Amino acid sequence: MTILFATDPICSHCWAMEPAWRRFLYHFGELIEVRHVYGGLLPSWNGFRDLGAGIASPADVAPHWDEVVARYRQPIDSSVWLRDPLHSSYPPTLAALAVRSLAPALEDRYLRRIREALFLEGRNIARPSELRGYAVEIGVDGDAFHEAFESLEIQRSFSEDRAQLRTLGIAGFPTLMVDAPQAERAWVLRGTQPYHRLERALQAVLGELPPQRPMTPATVLAEYGSGTTREFAEVLEQPEAEVELLLAAAGGVREPIAGSARWHVPRERAW
Repeated sequence: MTILFATDPICSHCWAMEPAWRRFLYHFGELIEVRHVYGGLLPSWNGFRDLGAGIASPADVAPHWDEVVARYRQPIDSSVWLRDPLHSSYPPTLAALAVRSLAPALEDRYLRRIREALFLEGRNIARPSELRGYAVEIGVDGDAFHEAFESLEIQRSFSEDRAQLRTLGIAGFPTLMVDAPQAERAWVLRGTQPYHRLERALQAVLGELPPQRPMTPATVLAEYGSGTTREFAEVLEQPEAEVELLLAAAGGVREPIAGSARWHVPRERAW
């Protein structure tokens, strides 16, 4: 089974879907081949207008992100748009594609890392130096990353992604196309999806719903490596206050961040 995931590294609604998406991958990730296709949400601020979201300048993004937090409860530090605004989403996109070209198995991990840096830590991930640092952090050679990031090949890959989304008629993020060889048609999911809709799409294309994996706070913490309280509450199907107690008992380390908390395994055990 394959999922085409149309996205952008700075898409707040994609970040808002992380609790459901990570729960979905925890249970069924071994059955799925996911391909991120990057659409280029913010080329630059020169002439940019998103009338639906009421965004025409960096300062407009902060209240929009605050609305996303209120709706989905996934924490976000929106202050980056007032302190150190990103000039474009193209640099982090090119960085993700550079990691894909060098170490395909690390692309998802890199995308997650730069999103944590942006949404939780309030870092400007449009800076090449930041992007290189996160690549090195996950085990990618810094010089090789810089060469790929600056290459025409990665520019072409990004152009191909955008052309593919235009051909498919996909203009909004997130959008997922869920397909399998035996399916009569692909399922298209537009916008931030709750877990039950992801599960329903899986069942529709496979004909039946595979069994879920067993889970405990310790096993989920080990697999996630790090995550917000909201993300752990989603996968464990427990209230956030109870989840914090469970994670602490499982040896999780709590880090207050973005008005909530990020949990991780002790550093010597982290991947």
